[in-house]
Amino acid sequence: MTLLTKKEAAALLKVSERTVVRLPITRTRIGGQVRYDLADVEAYVQSRKVGGMAQMVPTFRVPTGQAIVNGQPVTMPTVMAQLAVKHRSPLFAIGGKR
Repeated sequence: MTLLTKKEAAALLKVSERTVVRLPITRTRIGGQVRYDLADVEAYVQSRKVGGMAQMVPTFRVPTGQAIVNGQPVTMPTVMAQLAVKHRSPLFAIGGKR
């Protein structure tokens, strides 16, 4: 078992020490000092590589001309327009330069 200090873990991940504290990596206190297990840091990196954003982004595979909804052929722009997220603030609906 290899234990890393906050500074060593930050250097390994190439992020700031503050970011390391905010990450959901298991840590332990030994003698009042925080230590990170190297295996836990590597497991966190591996979980981000496997899961990551690829699973969060919806993918639609609708062949053009084959899918029909309410008598209308479904195209990708139609599907994406239905998924558009509207903002709570009415100022964002105005548009233009900010």
